[in-house]
Amino acid sequence: MNWFVRDFNIRACRLVKKFQFENAANVTLIYGPSGVGKSVLLQYLYKKNQTEKGLVITDALAFARQYAYAAQERKLNQFRERYRTTRLLLIDDLQCLAGKAKTIEELHYTYEYINNNGGKLVITCEADRLDLGFLGERLASRFLSGVAIPIERPQEFELEAFLEEYVHQRRLFIAKSVLKMVSERIDNLADAVKTIEDYIKFAELHEDELSLACFNAYWYEKERKMLKAPDPMNIIRNVAQSMGVSVEDLQSASRKKTINEVREMAIYTVRNLCHISFPAIAHYFNRNHNSIILSYQKMQDKLVKDKELIKIYQSVLNYFDHEETIE
Repeated sequence: MNWFVRDFNIRACRLVKKFQFENAANVTLIYGPSGVGKSVLLQYLYKKNQTEKGLVITDALAFARQYAYAAQERKLNQFRERYRTTRLLLIDDLQCLAGKAKTIEELHYTYEYINNNGGKLVITCEADRLDLGFLGERLASRFLSGVAIPIERPQEFELEAFLEEYVHQRRLFIAKSVLKMVSERIDNLADAVKTIEDYIKFAELHEDELSLACFNAYWYEKERKMLKAPDPMNIIRNVAQSMGVSVEDLQSASRKKTINEVREMAIYTVRNLCHISFPAIAHYFNRNHNSIILSYQKMQDKLVKDKELIKIYQSVLNYFDHEETIE
């Protein structure tokens, strides 16, 4: 197995490398934060077993889309024939099913069919700690009855060793001080690789050598652009600053009228600029998705007539270079 193995991922790597269908649990869950190699391990497991009959690999969003299409086109029999008769079903990014009640119910029946016929599932889930509450009690309990293997965030020395191996394999000549700096600022493998690739492009664009000074110039430009990116946390920070409250207040349990209104503005703006689901937005505010929907609707109503709020909202849009007509 050509993969970087250290303490942070050794259990998951061993499980995948030595995976034997006959001895495997009914459900194996590999979980951990973003960018630590969960999808790569699942792909490796697929390639290792691809000569076996009844092997299917998918990701949760693809499963949800295919189910919705099959239901709409009255092709559920074909969809269920594909998934329920598998001997080994591999599913990536289980967390993407949050809020998709019908798909979760379909997955529950899929699991039951596969399990009753002696089949197995291996699933990855992006999560620092394993919480499958979004699946509902019945399916969560069945999945948790299997084996759960965590992948931790790599420590700085592990990330630095990974980058040294990465640049060596690609015959790149990058100062060790740069690799150390990347490992101090990035906390996962995927983002570390992307940082190195973007840094190389920056150096080529500016006809510069891969030095520490060049990296510092690249990082300064990267941070400047990151602050202008319309991602949820940037939007929350900008709205909080514009309306005179702290980010901590927005994410707290406070129900003060002034804080509520700022929170409503932040929720409304995140939804419109990032186009992410209400359950995903709820994560940033430590609330359930129903309260997020209610806050969004309240701000939507206020922006019809409150000129001061319209002005603030337009200011936030302008900061992120987003055009939207408000009447």
